[in-house]
Amino acid sequence: MLTVIRSAFGALFSFFESRIDPFKPTQGQHPLTPPTTNWKMLRFFLGETGWPLLLMVGLTAVTTLIEIAVPVSIGKLIDTATQHDADAVREVHVLDYAVFVLLLLVVRPAFGLLASLVRNQTLSRNVGTLVRWRTHEYVAKADIAFFQGDFVGRIATKVTQTGQAIRSLIRLFTDQLLYVTVYLAGTVLYLLFQHPLFALPLIGWVVIYGAVMWHYIPRSRAIARQVAETGSIFSGRLVDGYSNYLIVRLFTGLGREDAFVRDALEDGVAASGAQQRMLTGMTTFLTLLNGALLASGGVVGLLLWQHRLATPGEVAGVIALMLQVQQMSRVTTMNLSDLFESIGTLEDSVRSLSKPQTVIDVPAAQPLRMAGGEIALDKVLFDYGRGRPAGARAIDGISLTIRPGERIGLVGPSGAGKSTLVNLLLRLYNLEGGRISIDGQDIASVTQDSLRSAVGVVTQDTSLLHRSLRDNIKYGRPDASDADMIAAAQQAHADGFIDDLQDQRGRRGYEAFVGERGVKLSGGQRQRIAIARVLLKNAPILVLDEATSALDSDIEAAIQESLDDLMAGKTVIAVAHRLSTIARMDRLIVMDQGRIVEEGTHAQLIGAGGLYARLWARQSGGFMGVEPVGEADASAISVAT
Repeated sequence: MLTVIRSAFGALFSFFESRIDPFKPTQGQHPLTPPTTNWKMLRFFLGETGWPLLLMVGLTAVTTLIEIAVPVSIGKLIDTATQHDADAVREVHVLDYAVFVLLLLVVRPAFGLLASLVRNQTLSRNVGTLVRWRTHEYVAKADIAFFQGDFVGRIATKVTQTGQAIRSLIRLFTDQLLYVTVYLAGTVLYLLFQHPLFALPLIGWVVIYGAVMWHYIPRSRAIARQVAETGSIFSGRLVDGYSNYLIVRLFTGLGREDAFVRDALEDGVAASGAQQRMLTGMTTFLTLLNGALLASGGVVGLLLWQHRLATPGEVAGVIALMLQVQQMSRVTTMNLSDLFESIGTLEDSVRSLSKPQTVIDVPAAQPLRMAGGEIALDKVLFDYGRGRPAGARAIDGISLTIRPGERIGLVGPSGAGKSTLVNLLLRLYNLEGGRISIDGQDIASVTQDSLRSAVGVVTQDTSLLHRSLRDNIKYGRPDASDADMIAAAQQAHADGFIDDLQDQRGRRGYEAFVGERGVKLSGGQRQRIAIARVLLKNAPILVLDEATSALDSDIEAAIQESLDDLMAGKTVIAVAHRLSTIARMDRLIVMDQGRIVEEGTHAQLIGAGGLYARLWARQSGGFMGVEPVGEADASAISVAT
């Protein structure tokens, strides 16, 4: 029997739990910008929730009316007991007994169970996850500049807090605050029906309570917003310090980091203190107001009874209703504190996360169709939106054609615009002028995923995901076989150290986790994993941004052969400060101050005696100097060559 009951309740729970799918597909209907106000955000997610929310509202109204009926029924029983002898009560009022018992043992539990199922299994279980998932969808597609302008930890906190805030607001509005509103309205109507004087104390209480709330709400809302902001700043500072723990240790920054975090905590304590002071004052005032309600209600009831305008049962029912109002008012005050804290959190999240996406696929975007891999730049302009004049832009009117299968090297001093140009090719930013095309197709008119699928990139910042080595190497080609993955690792000369790896949970080799950003590996090991990832991806266009900068000379020489094989038949753009690594490229493009100032082979550029020749002369162990050489050095280069 117990098994049957468990099975029945399990099926009941499952039914209500499945009424909302928190991961339902958006079907491309999401706007590019999250809602920009609290009301728009709530309206959007309420629409996502659907009919269960309306059902919760209806059930709350019904259960509230049932709660009003309970003390009313008790009052009727008291009148029955005081106005008739025991035999008459048994014979005449059996129906009153039956209604009272059914109300308490059948109607109230049944509607309470249904309300709990909708509240807990359907809404509370799913709404927070739905909001966090939808918010993540927005944030994950945000522009690169969005992440560069904020703490990543703070952004992650906002995603989590938004789900919690909206779930709390839905619970408060559709359940508790609606319950109080319906209860007060129903009680006032009942008291007016019994006798208008019964309703006067409660009407006066509602007016005073409403006036206090009108004064309390704006101040509490502002303080709650400040509490939410200080909390997110604290989280952001924690994550920033923890993520850069090595820098903190190397520069003896523990004390400074503690002070940095403590400042955020102190701001949070101050904001929370102001919030709690307001709450204490409100609670004290409410205690006095509730005492006045009960006292005046009792006096009015006694006077009406003395003048035979009310029965003892009616007086008892009214006092019971007012006692319930008193208890609810205390809970409501606490709920209002939670309400404004949730509103403040939501406002802070909306302000932080509701940034419009600017790098988007055009409506008619088509997948990139690769032919030979020709890349053409036509008068490309870009300056990160700063609007500086010609000669001062990050990329200042560059025109360049890279033939299919050609290998070029991008050279120039730091800040010349090399990495910016690569980012524009990958369409991480929108151009401010000009055009970039691949095989005759404007990259602004093709889908971003197809564009980036056609380009393999090894960046100078070789961060890895905190996952297994298998996941990291296969990230660019998840359907690759293990044999192909191992072959790529061998080509990148990473198989030797991979076999010896073991994480704190005992996972070994390709199953071992690498830590946040690959922190458990050395710089050279991370770079070899990044190279293996690109080798496995095998894209027709290859971008090497300081691809071997973290490798020692022996490993670099060993990998160079694999890179030569990888570059065969591909269009290659290699960015390097160590000029010896790109001297064998088909053509070198020399950049300075956002422009192309020279181009040609290594020998041609050395013979020209320009910027490239001066940079080459300043090499020491293959690394680029930062200051130009004088005319004497340039002459020495010409003589030497």
